[in-house]
Amino acid sequence: MAKAEPSNSGISGKLGREIHYTRFGREYVRHVPAHYNDRKSEAQLRVRELFKTRQHVSALMGIMLQRGLTTAAHKAGMTEACYFSKLNSTLFVYAEGKVYVDYPALLVAKGPLPAIEITGFRHEGLHVDVSFNPDLDYNKARQDDIVHFYAVSPQADFCELTASVYRESGHATFDLPDLSDDPDCTEQPVFYIYAITESIVTAGTPTLSADEKQANKRHRNINRKVSRSVFAGYVTLR
Repeated sequence: MAKAEPSNSGISGKLGREIHYTRFGREYVRHVPAHYNDRKSEAQLRVRELFKTRQHVSALMGIMLQRGLTTAAHKAGMTEACYFSKLNSTLFVYAEGKVYVDYPALLVAKGPLPAIEITGFRHEGLHVDVSFNPDLDYNKARQDDIVHFYAVSPQADFCELTASVYRESGHATFDLPDLSDDPDCTEQPVFYIYAITESIVTAGTPTLSADEKQANKRHRNINRKVSRSVFAGYVTLR
């Protein structure tokens, strides 16, 4: 396996069997292995499938991870995707040739703000109604904190911000999209709903999709003051 080490060479790019790069203001050098061991043992296949699935899920949730994990990931010197994989490694389980993901238990945001407590979740078709305890007695909670609700459907490769409300409201309603006619969705979609509380100071700054970031080379993720994420509930239409 290639190793990364601190570097002060000022070089960028590949030089012989070394790759020099900069991440979060620090220079690193990575050594390219002389050969690759591609034996397809059961253990190797398991590791590869777990890695591929973690990559896919982190890419799917990327717009949410930019809001919820950027600050913690930057402090750890990691990307949001790598930090997400580290936090949730035990929630990806390989069994009988398939990887199972515990979506309700995933941590998609981490920070110092107090999280809300979900007290009610119901839906009628695609219309969702969520009640929560804003916990305003907590000394770090503010009435004007913003609670963002994200909907994620792995079957449809869907992840979007569906509602943003003030913490003091204690309530949110929103409609999920109808994906029944989506040709790319071959299974009955399940929507997993996550809540992230954020300081009003940065809450109005949007996050960018992977395509938007690719088009905007000058974009840099901002550090946000958020809470840990809370799983609100899931919606499935039978």
